Amino acid sequence: MSTPLTRRRLTRRTMLGAGAAGALTAAIALPGRSSGTVDAHGLSIITTTGILADLARRVVGADGRVTSLVPEGGDPHSYEPTPRAVRDVAHADLALSNYLMLEEQSLIRMIDANLAPGVRHLALAEEASQHGAEVIPLVESRSLDTVWLGLRVSGAPGGDATADGSAAGGADGKRPADRLATTRLSLIGADGPGDLHGYITGTFGQPQSVFDSSDGAGARSDAIDLPLDAHTHMSWAFTEPGIYRARFAAVFAGGSVGGAVRAEGELVIAAGMDPSTIPGREGARIIDAGHADLTADLTGQRLVLRVDAPTGSADRATGGDRGADGAAPTGSAAHATEDLPLDSVVVHVPPKALLPIPSDPAFRFIGRPGTDVYQLPQAVLGRHVHGEIDPHLWQDVTNAQAYVEVIRDAAVGLDPEHAAAHRARAAEYLRELDEVDAYVQRSIDSIPQRRRHLVTTHDAYGYLAHRYGLDIAGTVSPSPGQEPSIADRRRLATTLRDLAVPAVFIEQGAGPASRSLRDAAEIAGVEVRPIWGDALTPGVRTYADMMRANADSLARGLGGTPLGTHDLSD
Repeated sequence: MSTPLTRRRLTRRTMLGAGAAGALTAAIALPGRSSGTVDAHGLSIITTTGILADLARRVVGADGRVTSLVPEGGDPHSYEPTPRAVRDVAHADLALSNYLMLEEQSLIRMIDANLAPGVRHLALAEEASQHGAEVIPLVESRSLDTVWLGLRVSGAPGGDATADGSAAGGADGKRPADRLATTRLSLIGADGPGDLHGYITGTFGQPQSVFDSSDGAGARSDAIDLPLDAHTHMSWAFTEPGIYRARFAAVFAGGSVGGAVRAEGELVIAAGMDPSTIPGREGARIIDAGHADLTADLTGQRLVLRVDAPTGSADRATGGDRGADGAAPTGSAAHATEDLPLDSVVVHVPPKALLPIPSDPAFRFIGRPGTDVYQLPQAVLGRHVHGEIDPHLWQDVTNAQAYVEVIRDAAVGLDPEHAAAHRARAAEYLRELDEVDAYVQRSIDSIPQRRRHLVTTHDAYGYLAHRYGLDIAGTVSPSPGQEPSIADRRRLATTLRDLAVPAVFIEQGAGPASRSLRDAAEIAGVEVRPIWGDALTPGVRTYADMMRANADSLARGLGGTPLGTHDLSD
């Protein structure tokens, strides 16, 4: 169990100071759009979510129109755009998203493809750091029985990478490649005693085949496209024991960074056998547990295996010097990783991973139901592509204030005629959010320290915990619509029992995760309380009300003193 991080108690007004605040309110000139293009009805702004729409409305007021593409109660992780959304984007003067891979990439692509020439698309979570926003990394579980083998794209061609290996931003805060850029990872060849399958297990257990060597590997048919700095989980199956040599290629093309970059490499997998006996891999590091990703390192123009570090017992050497493998440590101290050359490692699928093919006909592409094959399970059920940074910044009110400042500066630059009004509304709203921030803190402070354990449906509350002093004791799944595994449910039951958690917190529209958490709470005799994460609801219609509702619900459920009844509105 982790200890709550030390939290800041300065307001944004205190941190900025009068001089910095004055500098930040200066009008900015945005390329490609002059103030004369704003029509008589004022600024037209589209946002991806209702939360962002509420922030924008508080800045532009009656001097603009704000439209949220994701409907009330909708999930930005999975929303697919409609024809009406395309029309709204085409007529917008400004587009606002959260991104950091919060929204479905098809939505981000639609926005970028349909904005009029010169209209700017601001990803607020990526821009807000210039206004003091604090970001925290996503750290996934390392307590794994077998290796979780996923796929990742890291860095950018011809560009610098940050400490965690992701693409670095430029001096103006933009990413070096645009959001339309993707990298194709392909299985181009496979040798082994049986067939190799790589597939994504859907939210409700349905598989989607990605790599299949049974009909001959090919770069066109056995491939998946991933955006820059993205990561996805995979399931794997090997039909016979022995040595598999899988040859992969990564091709980057498109975006603003220029031409294609290609890298190839061979990954060796030992299924149901001693990995130390593979000819030509004496002294290789054996990867048999933890989290590992076949990674397209675009900055280095190579394929590597990115593994958690320090590795401990998860990967061990069969001989030779560990430093000779060319490992390159990356990442922060909280989530350090190493990039290992593919020719220095062996992925081990142990004999205990021999499991029967499910009876569902959807798995027939692997073999006959009931046939034993060697399987590496997917870390998270459902198609789950994400980046390195937790995108839910607004759960810390001071980060939402940074969003407001980005919106303010953009509105002033696009609509200088109403600049004074935009600044005045933003200043008033920032003062209100200072009060909201204090409200949330007082509410959490009223909860006894031993009870500040947060168990929720999905992993969206790291910033809330970081800022206000909670411990994330458990989540059912990383995304609201994803089905928790049997192991997830078992860990959840253990958490509720061992910590004597008095309440669990469920979002509206949490899908399978909601059912699982309700069932576990009922068995444990634990209260179920509401919490708001990615979307507003009919009873909680503003961002300020959402944060107060979360504070009231947490205090009410965990033994504190709620300051209001905002959580009882729905």
